Amino acid sequence: MIPYPEIGIFGSLLLAGAFLPQCYRLLNTKSAKDISFFYPAVLSVGSFCLTVYGYGIHDVIVFTLNLYATFCNTELMLLKVYYDRKNRKAAVVQ
Repeated sequence: MIPYPEIGIFGSLLLAGAFLPQCYRLLNTKSAKDISFFYPAVLSVGSFCLTVYGYGIHDVIVFTLNLYATFCNTELMLLKVYYDRKNRKAAVVQ
């Protein structure tokens, strides 16, 4: 028998954790020039929709992991905006 719940949990954990290396890199390099704004924005909306879905079906795993993914994607989007503005101001000063 295929362990579908375990596969779903594992996949959700991978997807939710996939944003950590990108956020870590953004914080270290202090540059987000290679990231499109729309990528984390669309992922944030999609994760939020899945969070609402998880809440609606009373699935704690779907709800929790997508809530975490929503926060990570939103953080990525905010870092993109912050570093783009900061680097644009630094370029104008020079």
